[in-house]
Formats: sequence, C-alpha cells, structure tokens
Amino acid sequence: MTKPLFFKDATYLAGDNLTLEGGSILVEDGKISALGAQLAPPAGAEVVNAEDYLITPGFVNTHSHAAMSLLRGYGGDQNLKTWLNDYIWPVEARLTDEDVYWGTLLSLMEMMAAGVTTLADMYDHMDAVAQAVAESGLRANLSRGMIGFTDDDRHSLKENDDLFDRWHDYDKGRIKVWYGPHATNTCSPDYLREVADHARERQTGIHIHVSETEEEFDSLQEAYQMTPVALAESCGLFDRPCLIAHGVWLTEADMDILADHHVGVAHNPASNMKLASGVCPVADLRRRGIPVGLGTDGASSNNRQSVLRDAQLAALLQKVTRLDPTLVSAQDALKMATIEGARALHWADDIGSIAVGKAADLVCFDATAPWWVPNHDPAATLIYAAHSDDVRRVYASGKLIYANRTWPQLDTEHILQEVRRRAEKILK
Repeated sequence: MTKPLFFKDATYLAGDNLTLEGGSILVEDGKISALGAQLAPPAGAEVVNAEDYLITPGFVNTHSHAAMSLLRGYGGDQNLKTWLNDYIWPVEARLTDEDVYWGTLLSLMEMMAAGVTTLADMYDHMDAVAQAVAESGLRANLSRGMIGFTDDDRHSLKENDDLFDRWHDYDKGRIKVWYGPHATNTCSPDYLREVADHARERQTGIHIHVSETEEEFDSLQEAYQMTPVALAESCGLFDRPCLIAHGVWLTEADMDILADHHVGVAHNPASNMKLASGVCPVADLRRRGIPVGLGTDGASSNNRQSVLRDAQLAALLQKVTRLDPTLVSAQDALKMATIEGARALHWADDIGSIAVGKAADLVCFDATAPWWVPNHDPAATLIYAAHSDDVRRVYASGKLIYANRTWPQLDTEHILQEVRRRAEKILK
C-alpha cells in the first residue's frame, strides 16, 4: 500500500458534469476516497498544496499512433492517400521493435506533459508499445493495426491474439487489448468478419478507422453499395464494443447505426484539418447520445499530441463550419476530453471524472498565469485560453508521473537521445 495523497485547498471539476467545487481531494490506494471542504489529511499522508491549481480529470486520448513521433514533420501538406502511400507506409515497413519502443516513449512523455493519462493506441510492434506503456505508468487500450486482404495478412491477426494473451488486464487492468483492423477500405469484408470472430471469442473490443475521407466513402459505395459504417455493421464489428476513429463522412443513417450499437467515435480535429479530410459531425453524433472522444492521431499528422489543443479545435470547428456558436460548448469539449472519451473506450466506470471510487487520474493546471485571470468560467478558460504548458502535475492512479518538465519514472535524456539517433537513421 502507498501512503495517502491529500490535495489541500483544491479547486476541481467534479463528477461527469465537471461541476466546479472547492475543498480537498483524498486519494488512497490509487483511488479517490473522499472529496469535500471539511476533510483533514490522514496521518502519514503526502499533502499537496493545491491553492494555485485547477484540477481536472486526466485527459483521454482516444486515437493515437504513438510511435509516429519518429516521423514528426515528415511528409507534411499531403492528403491522406498520398501521405500514407508515398511517405508513411514505406518508412514504417523498416521500423523495428526498438524503434517503436523509443518512439512510443517519446510520445508518452509529450502526452503526459499535456495532461493525458489514458490513450488508445493502434500500431505495429505492439509488444514494444505495451512495454513502453507499462514503464510510463499510463493507462492504455492497445490494438495491433491490421491490413487484411490475403492469407498472408493473417499473421497480424495472430499477433493481435498474442498481444491480448500477454497484455490484456496487465497491472490490475491498466492495459486493455482490443483488435485493430486498420480501416474499412484496407481490410476485406471476410477479414473484418474474422476479426469480429476473434474479438468475440476473447470478449473484447475493436478499434478501426472508418469514413475518414470522401475517397474511402465513395470507393466502398462503388465496391459494395454500402457506406463504410454499413459495411462495418454487416461484418459484425459493432456486435462488440467498438471505437471508430474519425467518422468524418457519415450519413444520417450511418449515425443512427452507430447510436443503435452504442459505438464510440474518436474525433481527431487537428489531423483531419492538416490532411484536409473534412470535419466530423460532432454535434449530430452527440445529439444522438453517441460518446465522442478526442484523439491526437499520430505526431506526423497532427503534429502535437495535446488532447487539450484538440478539445479547443473541436469546439471552434463545429461553431464555424455550422455557423452556430452554441454548438460544442466549452463544457462539452472538456467532457469529450474526459468522460466521453472514457465512455467511448468502455472505461467510464473507472476513469474520466473526479468522483469517489474512481482512479485518481488527475491533472493540476497552474491557474495563476495572466491568461487565467479573471477566471469567470474555468471550462471556458481551459478551452479558449489555456495552454498545455499550464500543466504542472499529472497523477495516474495517484502516482505522480509528470511534474514541471520532469518525468520521475523515465530516463528522459536517454529517450531523447535514442529518438534523435533513430529518427535520423530511419529516413536515410
């Protein structure tokens, strides 16, 4: 047992509705055990003076390819198809387990510094990703990204099986493993059905790119006379817990299907803007009760791995593209970064809000900077004024994993040296 952790004189956003409250937060055995103004620290507790902080739940990054930090700044200013075919996939084919391990650690450093405590990551060499996550202290939903058209492609499905067997429920459930068919246009229907069968056998979920671009949407309509969402449904993907990344090109019928099957959506506004893929109909999805989380996507298509930044973009994009300033309020955007992301990953019983019984995944923002004053509406300040650099301390399950440009559990200089060396070698 670790000693209790007590946040004194705290201001925090409590519960699923992110209600502003003041008082103290008591953490015991990695979970929030008490909240309120009348609390006193128990004997032996570590006391954190929180009077200068606004404390939020840890952010949930619902879609990432963490090791792509190795390719930050490479292949920019392209559409998705050109970017993948001409730049990304040829380089990724040369990556090793060690490359992915070090690239993932770099991204986890960046995410922690921006207040992320949970991520959903899809990539190759996923044992290396899992090892990096295990060392970081973060929580993660991991899936092996799979392209599937031929029998030769079934090795990646076996790798996802093995990943599940080795890592699912690691460290009291800190790591979950789902299945990761890459996309509805990079896997055949038969392959998608096989993935759904494997997920069903192991009673786990599926993470897949769906309707990211208009080209994907049109090509599947031509090939199968179905939208990408309808194709995914027909292959049984939505019979399991499912998270679709992007969901940009959706029909009204598509959104009804997603709602009927309780499918979560990972909205990636910065990546969609940079690749000119389009704008996810977030307001329409949320109106149907569909949980919409936020994703940074990879560092080569964002290029900053800050869920706060994506929350800011998500709010502004809906307003300007629909010419309606009431869409996606600051409070809504913060929910997408926290509790809705947790719901999209089927993890909301444990994370996503500051509530008694939930994991103590907490972010302490410095609320003394000039752009925080006056602070009439903390949600509005976070979404329209704050910076990720305002993050001072981050806790995962009550353990300090980031404080003022330090990562106590990681050898950060070694990570930076390895990434610099490997990134240069990869592009030669």
